[in-house]
Amino acid sequence: MRIAPLAERPDLAVQVAAWGFGEWGHLNPGQTPASRLAELHEEMNVDRVPIAFVVLDDHGGLIGTASLIFDDLEGDPRNPWLASVFVPPEQRGKGIASALVRAVEDAARRLGYGRLYLFTSTAPDLYAGLGWRALERRDYRGEHIQVMDRTL
Repeated sequence: MRIAPLAERPDLAVQVAAWGFGEWGHLNPGQTPASRLAELHEEMNVDRVPIAFVVLDDHGGLIGTASLIFDDLEGDPRNPWLASVFVPPEQRGKGIASALVRAVEDAARRLGYGRLYLFTSTAPDLYAGLGWRALERRDYRGEHIQVMDRTL
């Protein structure tokens, strides 16, 4: 398994965008698959936020993604955010999400950030197990979410 910036594998952007739209499109009113792809193209950086990452298997196949972004939670002034952590169901339980979280944390640290935020509706226990702290629960666009942070 190898984690790389999406900028190194732009050919994977369509699949990453499809995963993101399928998983979180309902949280982004007005978003379309095409607009999700356009947003993802803005994350094809290696030395500044936003950065999208991909996880590749030993054959170069896509098995996960995550991003380091600004402004993930509308109206919340805190930044930056770990966002869009996604591993296909058939690849889960192999430590891929944990490796992605660590890669995004490392990138944020390398870029000079001392704290990172996230929100999740499905995996607070995963993040807590990786050292993330629960800050607040709230309703966000029809979902109950947990906002969390981590000191880097």
